[in-house]
Amino acid sequence: MAPLSIPDTPNDITSQWLTEALCSTGRLPNVVVTSLWIEPIAELTCAGQLARLHLRFSQPQPMLPNTLVAKLHAPDEPLRAKTRPFTPDTCEILFYQELAGETHLHTPHCYYSAMNVTDGKYVRILEDLAPAKAGDQIRGSTAEEAALALRAIAGFHAHWWQSEKLEEFDWLTSSSTDPDSINRWVLDQYQHAFPIFVNKTGTLLTDTAKAFGKQLPERLTNNPQHRRPARTLVHGDFRLENVFFGDSLGKPGFAVIDWQDISHGEGVWDVAWFIGGCLQVTSERQVEERHLLKIYHETLKTNGVSGYTFDACWEDYRRAISRYFVQAVLMVASLNSENDRENRLARAVAERFIAAITDLHLTDG
Repeated sequence: MAPLSIPDTPNDITSQWLTEALCSTGRLPNVVVTSLWIEPIAELTCAGQLARLHLRFSQPQPMLPNTLVAKLHAPDEPLRAKTRPFTPDTCEILFYQELAGETHLHTPHCYYSAMNVTDGKYVRILEDLAPAKAGDQIRGSTAEEAALALRAIAGFHAHWWQSEKLEEFDWLTSSSTDPDSINRWVLDQYQHAFPIFVNKTGTLLTDTAKAFGKQLPERLTNNPQHRRPARTLVHGDFRLENVFFGDSLGKPGFAVIDWQDISHGEGVWDVAWFIGGCLQVTSERQVEERHLLKIYHETLKTNGVSGYTFDACWEDYRRAISRYFVQAVLMVASLNSENDRENRLARAVAERFIAAITDLHLTDG
């Protein structure tokens, strides 16, 4: 059988194409999709296209739900080129093929995936997690939601903590807060993006935070670690828009999507992005931050991690917040100020990271 073509948009997915895709894996050989209705479920972004597929079959399919989710590439080459340095789509395909069964997290089942490495086009047909709801990055995370997320990711990290099996997956890249691993290209982009970040954040950015931002590239490249950090599997983009909450998911009512940035590195990488970029800024934020890190650390210990003190975890987290401030600046600078949603998202993420570096006294010198 000739390889299936990759649809350019969700509207190009037909009943015949979906039938062939579902049957091609060999696990669902007798499926016949007789009709489908396509419902867009996200705005077009540089990360791609999402749509819900409402299905009808020629006969009942106990192994398939009546809705699935299609995840596709950005529809034009400039958008795909924009994301290639950050979102290696082949990693998500390999994650579903080789690692999804061992994540110890609820992740959507992948029914079909394909990618053209030449032009960056891809398609994945995934489990629909509805009626569970994705987090709202603009609204932010409550302390209770963050605690649920950090317990879940800690269990995931603990399973892969210092695991020799990580060496078996040669497609995994390394993400680390070690200065030697910091991508010079990323820091060059940061130098260009920081003035845009300053302009967009306005009065949110204090003088001390602005000074911290200017000095950050030098700090990151001239601040050696004094011990070798523990390695584990890292999601890489662990934030509200990539997690779902809901009783329909079963205990603990939590699921994680979007595995394009999976790598091996320090677990606090995921923790810093979630707390730093998602936790709502309240008068209790500083107390909540430390409490949440204790929850993460205690869950690691409960799941068998030893020899990693809370003081070491706290110091790793502070360093990771500095590193993720770079990502926050790049994100905020890239968002369109004329788009109301993107403008509100930029201010929300900026406010949270400014609060994080201030509460952690990273701006003190």
